[in-house]
Amino acid sequence: MEYKLEKTLLSASEVVYDSSQEQPVDMTINLPDYCPDIQKILKCQMYPRITGRGITGDRLELDGNCLVKVFYLDAEGATVRCCENTESFSVAIQLKKPADNGCISADTRVEYINCRAANSRRMDIHGAFSLCARVVCSGDCTVTGAVLDEDVEQELTSVDFTTLTAFETRPFSVEEVLELPEGKPGADTVLHASAAVNSLDFKVIPNKVMIKGDIALKMLYCPIPEEGTLPECMEYEIPFTQMVDCGGITDDCRTDLRIQVIACDIQIKNDYAGDKIYFDTQIRLLASVSAYCDGNTAVVSDAYSKKYDATLEYTEAEPESLCDLFEETLLEKNTFQVEGGAERIIDVWSEMCDVTASQRDGGIHFEGKYNICMLAINSENGIFYFERVAEYSFDRPCQAAGELRIDANSIVADMNYRFSSGEVELKAELRLTAAVFCRRTIRTIERMEADETKPVQEDPAALCIYYAEKGERLWEVARTYRSSVDAICRENDLTGDSIPDSRMLLIPVHTE
Repeated sequence: MEYKLEKTLLSASEVVYDSSQEQPVDMTINLPDYCPDIQKILKCQMYPRITGRGITGDRLELDGNCLVKVFYLDAEGATVRCCENTESFSVAIQLKKPADNGCISADTRVEYINCRAANSRRMDIHGAFSLCARVVCSGDCTVTGAVLDEDVEQELTSVDFTTLTAFETRPFSVEEVLELPEGKPGADTVLHASAAVNSLDFKVIPNKVMIKGDIALKMLYCPIPEEGTLPECMEYEIPFTQMVDCGGITDDCRTDLRIQVIACDIQIKNDYAGDKIYFDTQIRLLASVSAYCDGNTAVVSDAYSKKYDATLEYTEAEPESLCDLFEETLLEKNTFQVEGGAERIIDVWSEMCDVTASQRDGGIHFEGKYNICMLAINSENGIFYFERVAEYSFDRPCQAAGELRIDANSIVADMNYRFSSGEVELKAELRLTAAVFCRRTIRTIERMEADETKPVQEDPAALCIYYAEKGERLWEVARTYRSSVDAICRENDLTGDSIPDSRMLLIPVHTE
């Protein structure tokens, strides 16, 4: 006789891709006619950007472009110049299964870049960057919630799980015309610009997220030759608001909102008098919204019949629960000597920040690197570039029992420094964001069948005596005697799932 099982759905997720794919970069940059000749290359950097992402069947498709920017000294060696080139890319990555409803996390990582001046007008670029992506497919699995027969004793396991109720990625732009303050020289070229989202706030209404924040924009520009030779630094704060449609989200959800700066495009504009004092700025952002709801259910992890011998078949489920969702600001201090005889620093910024996370000693250990980029002037009034890599780490307690999956990212939100006698004291503000999921493996009954030719022999006694050891599970004792956990607890004034100390137990044999 096969017992009837009551099935229930349990939310589960599966990582169908979590890796990186390297993309080569080989290009030649020829200086346009209006750019002066190259005397010395100071810095070459590439900025790969993912502008489009999607899943078709079992393929992850990523589109974007790679911007290569080169700082160099002109023929006279007194002025920093900048030239750049952009190439597009389109990549299809094979997934291990179709995942049309998959949640995509994708970013880029620069591996290396080499730049060589072939002559005074041409540069050859060779390098590589990696497309780092993770695709998580959400779904439901069927588990047994009850065995529908009165003669069956069931061991129930409480299972916490988290359901992804909404996921949306939406690009948008923030546009602003910025003006140089009075007294600043007019702008000839923008050498470097970096943007970070600060003071982020959001409000959830059904199927929408209202976002409000500020963008901190830092810019390094080269003045027009008639007004100055050394690069100038500017800082701006740009407020923005944005509405993002996100079907399925409600204010009861736990919401993970992340805003990523994917591009910062700046064009120099003239005023009515022809002075180059305006910056036509477009900052492109990507909003990623994930909404989660927590749930709990009970599954039958074991069972036995009090009347017959029974055969059981088991299966396993791996539900995930969101156990932590946080944003942490880390203040990192570095003190170092600047090589090259620096007398003055023009600007300091960062172009790279990464993070990895691992489960360690009852918590989570984060570690990563960020680079410190610097333009400086030496004692001969020569401009040079200096760079170093700094490491950081952070530990956060986590008491979750199970295998952790950690979705983390970090950015350098701000940098401040003090320079004295060739030594830099630098303070970097890092913003670390993470969602921590705990995965447990749960055993549940798939099938249960009684052998009616092998009934359980009834004991004529109403009670049996059993000498139990400390820590024994009451379920195992009850199963051995074909009794029930509740009956044993009532007879021996016990609570909990295990026996607290070595003792004699009275086991009810007839528990109907």
